[in-house]
Amino acid sequence: MQKIHYILLLFLAGIIISCQQDEEISAVGRLSLDMDTKNGTDIPVVLKSAVTVDVDTFHIVIKDASGNPIKQNFDTFAELKKEGMPLVLPVGSYTAEASSGVLPEAAFDKPCYRGNKPFAIEENTVTEIKIHCKHQSIKVSLKYTDNFLNMINSDFKVSVTNSRAELIFTEKEKRSAFFTVSQLFTVHVTGTSKEFGTRIDFAGDIKHIKDGAEQELKAGDHLIVTLDAYKESPIVKSIQVL
Repeated sequence: MQKIHYILLLFLAGIIISCQQDEEISAVGRLSLDMDTKNGTDIPVVLKSAVTVDVDTFHIVIKDASGNPIKQNFDTFAELKKEGMPLVLPVGSYTAEASSGVLPEAAFDKPCYRGNKPFAIEENTVTEIKIHCKHQSIKVSLKYTDNFLNMINSDFKVSVTNSRAELIFTEKEKRSAFFTVSQLFTVHVTGTSKEFGTRIDFAGDIKHIKDGAEQELKAGDHLIVTLDAYKESPIVKSIQVL
């Protein structure tokens, strides 16, 4: 008889543990995620060179409180939307990370955007979040005055560097360049004079000067560099695009 009691107690204990496990598994909430495309990813069109940003291609990673990626059946924002939202997640703390891809040291028309948003999932609740993706590069665009183009033959080259990488502009290269953040940008012009055929070779630093003081360069800056004839210091206008 005593053995029967033990078996019955073990059976009841198993039921209690099973119920507790079911409660833990059922403790879930839902996530509704959106991307900030109005203020976070649009670049104002200042020159003819414009870059189209498609947030549907951005990579999405959701990490738990320990910083480990959760198991997910999607890689991009488009795949997440196809998977279906709200997304069911266990109760807990998370961080959603979004990225347009690898940040290149220097590249034409390849801006990089990144953003993250911590959030908490509560039981039987839909948590709505929006990731604000910010521009991670410094954008550089070149402009030439008529005097500059009248002075130099059309096969000229303009080298722009951020002290770590270099991109070459030509008269036909109208695209904007994107560099990782640096405080040392230089421009180097080489070519030949139309009038005398002599070599033209001059260089200068690209600096953002405001109210007579040099400004620190930061991610999201757009440096619009104007090259003029016989002026070794380029004219630089900077605007904050993001």
